[in-house]
Amino acid sequence: MWAIALSLNTRIFNTTSFRLAALCAILFAGCLGVLLVFNYLSTSAALEDQLRARVRDDFSAFTAEAESEGTDAVVQEITERVSKPYDHGSYFFVSGASGTKLVGNLIGVHPVPGWQKLPTSSTKNGDRQVWGQGKFFSGSFFIFVGQDASRVIVARESLIDSYVWSALLAGMLALLAGFVLSRSFLKRIDAINDTSFAIMQGNLKERIPLRGTSDELDRLSGNLNRLFDSNQSLLESLKQVSTDIAHDLRTPLSRLRNKLEQARGSAKTVKALHRHIDDAIENSDQLLTTFAALLRIAQIESGTRKSGFTKVNLSELAEKICSIYQAVAEDEGKTLDCKITNNIFCQGDKELLFQLGVNLVENAIRHTKSGTAITIEIAAPATLQVRDTGPGISVEQRSKVLERFHRLDQSRSTPGSGLGLAMVAAIANLHQTKIELEDNHPGLKAAVNFQPA
Repeated sequence: MWAIALSLNTRIFNTTSFRLAALCAILFAGCLGVLLVFNYLSTSAALEDQLRARVRDDFSAFTAEAESEGTDAVVQEITERVSKPYDHGSYFFVSGASGTKLVGNLIGVHPVPGWQKLPTSSTKNGDRQVWGQGKFFSGSFFIFVGQDASRVIVARESLIDSYVWSALLAGMLALLAGFVLSRSFLKRIDAINDTSFAIMQGNLKERIPLRGTSDELDRLSGNLNRLFDSNQSLLESLKQVSTDIAHDLRTPLSRLRNKLEQARGSAKTVKALHRHIDDAIENSDQLLTTFAALLRIAQIESGTRKSGFTKVNLSELAEKICSIYQAVAEDEGKTLDCKITNNIFCQGDKELLFQLGVNLVENAIRHTKSGTAITIEIAAPATLQVRDTGPGISVEQRSKVLERFHRLDQSRSTPGSGLGLAMVAAIANLHQTKIELEDNHPGLKAAVNFQPA
C-alpha cells in the first residue's frame, strides 16, 4: 500500500499539471520578489527621509542659533537638551577648535562634515545606531546632530522577515495547490488509460467516467467515449458483415461447385454441358456483382468523387428513372407514378445520384407485392422521395437496413445481396445528407434532402 502511494506521489511530480503549477509558483515568486523589493526600498527610503527631516530641523535650529548668538549659546542649548529625560532619541556632539569634545551624548565622533551613519559604539550604552549630519562653524567649531535609527532598522528587518515568510508561505501554498490539482488530474488520466487498456484487452463496453464539469478533460473523455462507441459499432458491423458475406457467398459458391460437378459427372450431351456451364456462369456473375457493389460502396465512402461535383438537374434524373422503370413495374403487376417539379437542382455527382434513385425504385419494386403503388417525387428545395404502399419496414429495422448485407429476409433465400440501401446511404453521406425512412401509412417513404444549387 505504501509502495503504491509512494509511486503515485512520485508520478505526481512528473505530471504536466504539477510542472505548470511549479512554473506558476516560480513566476509568482519572482513577481512577488520584485514587488517586495520595490516595496522594501520605497518604505525604507520613506522612513529614512523622515529621520533625515527630523535631523535637518534640529540642525537648522542650531545653525541659526550659532550664527546669531554664537557657539556658547549652542553649547548651552545642547547641554540642556541632553539633560532632559524626555529627549531620548536625539543625539549631539560638539567639539572645539582643538578637536576635544565640549558637550553631547555621543563619543568617538569624527569631525567630518555631511551625513554620517555612526556605529553603535558611538553611544554611551553601545546599543544604538545614530544617523546624523555634521558641520564646521567659525573655522574649527564642529556640531553633529543625529537621531536614533533603531526604528528604521527594526522596521527594515521586520519588512524583510514578513516578506520572506510571505514568499515562503505563498510558494508552499502554490506547490500544495499544484500537488492537489496534479493528483486529481493524474486520477482522471489514469481513468482514461485504464479504460483504453481495458478496451484494447477486448472489453469493448468499457467507457471513461465523466464528472459533468464540462472542462477540457471531460470534453476529451466524451470525445474518446464517442470514438469508442464508433469503434465498437464498426467492429460489430465488421463482424456482422463477415458473417453476412459468408452466408451470401456460400450459397452461390456451393451452387457453382455443384454445377461444375454435374457438368463433369452427369452431362451426357453437349447441350446439357452448356446448360450446366451457363448456370455456373450465372452464379459467378452473382458473386462478381456482390464484390462490385462492395468496391463501389468503398469508392463512394472514400470521398474521391466529391471533387467532381457539378450542378445536377434532379428533375431530369427522376424523369429518366421513371421512363426506364415504369415498364418494369408494370411487368411486376405494380404501378410507378411520377410527381416531378421542374428545374430542381443540387450540387453532386450525376451518376451517383442516378444510382441512388435507381436503387430506391428497384428496392420498392423488388420487395413489395403485386398491386403496390410506387411514387417517385421531386420537390423544392431539393428533395427526392420514393414512396410505396407495400408492407413497409418496422422502426427497429429502419437503421439496420442501411447497413451492408442486412436483409429483412433472415433466411437469405430471396434474390439480392443486401447492398442496395447501403449504397444509397453511402451516396447520401457523400452529398452531406442522410436518407430518412418513414412510415407511408401504409408502406415505406424514403426521402433524401439535398442542398439546393
